[in-house]
Amino acid sequence: MRSIALALALVIGTTAAWADERITDDTPYKTPEGYVRAGLWKLQYGVHRVPKLEIGTYLLPYASWAFSVRTVNAQAKYQFFDHDRWTLAATLGVAYVDLSKLDVDAQMLIVPLQFVAARRLGDRLSVGFGMMFSSISGDGGYNEDETTVFRGAVAVSNAQSWLSLMMRVSRGWTLYLEARAISSTEAAAEGDVMHQIDDRTRVDVNLTGNASIDEMQGASGLLSFQWSRQRFRMRVGIGYGNYNLPLLNFVIPKATPFPELDLFWVF
Repeated sequence: MRSIALALALVIGTTAAWADERITDDTPYKTPEGYVRAGLWKLQYGVHRVPKLEIGTYLLPYASWAFSVRTVNAQAKYQFFDHDRWTLAATLGVAYVDLSKLDVDAQMLIVPLQFVAARRLGDRLSVGFGMMFSSISGDGGYNEDETTVFRGAVAVSNAQSWLSLMMRVSRGWTLYLEARAISSTEAAAEGDVMHQIDDRTRVDVNLTGNASIDEMQGASGLLSFQWSRQRFRMRVGIGYGNYNLPLLNFVIPKATPFPELDLFWVF
């Protein structure tokens, strides 16, 4: 009886260790309920008594407040299916940027929507798929002088998808492989110019346009390892291709090597 209890405890301990070691970025897995993830790039919380919900924010953008750029951002991930071998989740984010403190009449809104799925192929291996749609919209105005006023708005959106593989290679070490592609990037703009010629004469001009931006399409591959030790996590890796900018979710047009580094604690 004692040996059976010991074997059961070992199985439970191994499963819990595997659950703690799973990578949560760009996958349907999340910070455990009631736990906080705090690190270099993100602050996240698995909401207590709402076991499927995770909320969080990117930390680096708040450094812009030191330069009078006002920005806030938030994300919420909801794990709407987690049964047997399948896990499905959706993430909605929002970020707002205001340049008015720089005497620039311009604001920007970023809204990414993400759907991710994973299938466990065993205790150590899972494969995943993700899709994301991102929209950036902005508007602003400029007065060249007292007689000329310009007001404009722009919106850019893209769609991307990725495949991933996650494998627990040993106790504490998890391998992550990802292949990502940007399928489309669309832009639309509108502008109004008003010029007061004299007290009786005013000229108003309205311009609109849209285009597909081929330079903002591309692909990338990533190989990384995550090391998990009790509450501490370290993730390192290297990728190549069109790097996807976090939060903005738009890619750098030129394909280059890029590093992957993250340090965080879960407590």
